[in-house]
Amino acid sequence: MTNASGNSLASVTNTLRLLSMLSSQPELRVVDVSRRLGIAPSTSHRLLSRLKEEGFMQQARTSKRYMVGPELLRLARHFSSQNSLERIARPHLVSLCRLVDEAVNLQILVGPEVLCLDAVVEDRHDLHVKRIAGRRVAAHASAAGKVLLAATPLSVRQALYGDHGLPAITARTIVDPDAFEAELAGVRAAGFATNLGEREDGVHAVAVPVLDLNDHPMAALAVAAPAVRLPPARVPGLVRDLRRARAAITAEYFAR
Repeated sequence: MTNASGNSLASVTNTLRLLSMLSSQPELRVVDVSRRLGIAPSTSHRLLSRLKEEGFMQQARTSKRYMVGPELLRLARHFSSQNSLERIARPHLVSLCRLVDEAVNLQILVGPEVLCLDAVVEDRHDLHVKRIAGRRVAAHASAAGKVLLAATPLSVRQALYGDHGLPAITARTIVDPDAFEAELAGVRAAGFATNLGEREDGVHAVAVPVLDLNDHPMAALAVAAPAVRLPPARVPGLVRDLRRARAAITAEYFAR
């Protein structure tokens, strides 16, 4: 390892250890960080100043001590809300799975991928879809990813995919940027998205967004099944079932 990479790793380690200190000491002085981390006061000051610049720390006006900043609080609220949504949604996923007799999952957008927070898989059929709980999959090739990407600004999508097309996952994946934008326009108009073998051959899915009070998607609720059990003709009925489940989830979530 070179000195430069070694120094970078040490800086990252010290930054993480500094943030961990906040769990037991909500206000930090430069000297506190210096002593606890075993680094020079000047290094402590640089770390704290950089975290302040990025919004992860802020300084009290009177004491000048450092404390948790707005960006760190935003992240904490995000993950707390995410965990609450997952917990509240769980029984509704189970009920929806029983109703439609297919796999049901809850997903969020993470960059160019969607992360499956939770999934309930039916067990009556001999033919099943793969379990994706805890996994990330390409957003542009999934129904859940499409409903979430459709609500993001165009500039964000361009930053994710650029002008070089989208990676092909199967022969049915939409890879042309213009064609994909047209697909997303249709998703916005319809309020749901489908994936007809675009992420995995022989697997279809349909998804609706789970909206916050400002009608911005917090997550996506999806049903996935082997193509033989989820032909296009079944989509309208599943969309109705998904929307009912979504309404139950959001009613409980925002009643907290």
